[in-house]
Amino acid sequence: MRYTYLKKAVPTIKMMFGMISGLNKINLDVFINFILFIITIYFIYTVSAGIQVANAAAAPFISASSSNRRILSKISLSQAIKRAVSKQGNILKAEHIIAEETDLKKAAYAGLMPDITIVGGGIWTQMRNGSPLFASANGMREYIGQIRLTVPIFNPKSYALISLSRSNLEIAKYRLRLARLIIAAQVTQDYYGLILLKNEINIQLKTLSNIKKIFNATENGYKTGNLPRLDVVQIGFLITKLQTDLNVLISRLKAMEYIFSIEIFCKKFNTDKLSPFLSDAYASNYKLPALNSLILNAIKKQPLIKIAKAEIKSADADVSINKAAKLPNIQGGASYGEDTINSVDIPDLGWQFFVTLNIPISNFGLHSDYADAANEKLMALQSAKSALKLSIKKKLALDYGFAKAQEKRISGAKILVKESESVYKMTEEGYLAGEFNALALQEAQNNRIKAQLTLAKAINRFYLATAQLDIDMGIIPYGGVTL
Repeated sequence: MRYTYLKKAVPTIKMMFGMISGLNKINLDVFINFILFIITIYFIYTVSAGIQVANAAAAPFISASSSNRRILSKISLSQAIKRAVSKQGNILKAEHIIAEETDLKKAAYAGLMPDITIVGGGIWTQMRNGSPLFASANGMREYIGQIRLTVPIFNPKSYALISLSRSNLEIAKYRLRLARLIIAAQVTQDYYGLILLKNEINIQLKTLSNIKKIFNATENGYKTGNLPRLDVVQIGFLITKLQTDLNVLISRLKAMEYIFSIEIFCKKFNTDKLSPFLSDAYASNYKLPALNSLILNAIKKQPLIKIAKAEIKSADADVSINKAAKLPNIQGGASYGEDTINSVDIPDLGWQFFVTLNIPISNFGLHSDYADAANEKLMALQSAKSALKLSIKKKLALDYGFAKAQEKRISGAKILVKESESVYKMTEEGYLAGEFNALALQEAQNNRIKAQLTLAKAINRFYLATAQLDIDMGIIPYGGVTL
């Protein structure tokens, strides 16, 4: 592109020098125009080249920031939960624990596999007249360099360890589900908290805009002598109060945005494109299921219940391990190597087969005490499971009653909003006509704001209550994320 501009500029330069040599024949204005033409060409060339370089350098940053905005400016509840669950440290910790328990389960099953060893050497001794004699001295038995294969035939302790490892793996998996559910509950609460703050800010902005219009009308009325100075001061005070409340809400919103961005692992989160108002149509058409059906679902799906059941299985396996220590175990095997059992002079290089039966007789109450302790732990966990079920039922009943209360509050708040709006309009008209003072207008305005906030909070809390019922049942709200 540079050479193109230069080629175009060469004829003009030649013409310029020709004109300089013939200034006496050409008008000075024409010469100045040509000089301006050369400067314009150079300026276009420089600016175009700079823009190309700047675009090339900034392209990665522009595309990255645009992509970041596309991801973060619009985010649903399920997307926020996905982001939070995918990177939380508690989730990664639970996943590593699952991997650990999986390895321990494999190790428990490996206890039933054959065992291969190499015996470098062995010698037996016996007692004669109270003095020990080496077996090699009297030719009883000696073996050197044997390869031995041992196979467990009956080993109750290994079976109990396998059962324990399975139960511990189940516990780890359910704890992962519980960790996801806890994160989803926190994200859900903060998500609707952000929307509620946006609702309050929007209500304050609309109110402030309307009051400023009334303030202008009040000033005009005061100047014309129709309204007293007190009304101007009173409306100004109302504007100051609304502006202060608005500033407080904006500060709270920024703090909540920062907290929410940390939870969902975003560098920056902006609620500008977050839905400012939740639809009351959903709240009006949504029918809460019967409480008993919710309780039944919670007993089936709640991770806390599943963890309690798995812990009971684990404690039962622990009892079996301590009981298995009292039971006999049988092993079989084969070995191949040199053995002097048959001949002192000629070693026997060949196969040997054996079956071993180990019968515990007495360990002075060691395993009995362990078994008793394991039984006590098992009974304690069974009692804890019953208490947990009762607690979940109570929590569901409370959240269910809260959701029902928000249903009633929504229907009542709709009527309040409509009535307060009509009262405010009549008061505003009367105020501008001089029939009411600013205090009456302020009271009507406050009642209108309270009614609007009551409706916004009721709708928001109904959404949150239905989401909380899902969480109580062990379900991440609004789909998109599976336990």
